[in-house]
Amino acid sequence: MTAISTKPVKKCRGCALNLVKRCAIFEYPVLQWKKKCEGFNNPALIAQYEKTLHPEGAQARKVKRKQRARLAHTVVHSDGVHPLGRVR
Repeated sequence: MTAISTKPVKKCRGCALNLVKRCAIFEYPVLQWKKKCEGFNNPALIAQYEKTLHPEGAQARKVKRKQRARLAHTVVHSDGVHPLGRVR
């Protein structure tokens, strides 16, 4: 028996949740197409996915703080001293 693929099928074309290599919501998109996929351009599921991409409140501040710290770690000082650790 073959393994079920996690890649979206042809019927997933045109869906906002199709991320080419995988579906944004469903683990196995092929199983959703046994009837009609309930996530195909569903505005509620698209809004849920976008909210996870762009969190609000404390989680958003935490993500931004991590990004700034990661960027600051790569900056070379004006005196030519490299930051400690490896440069990313």
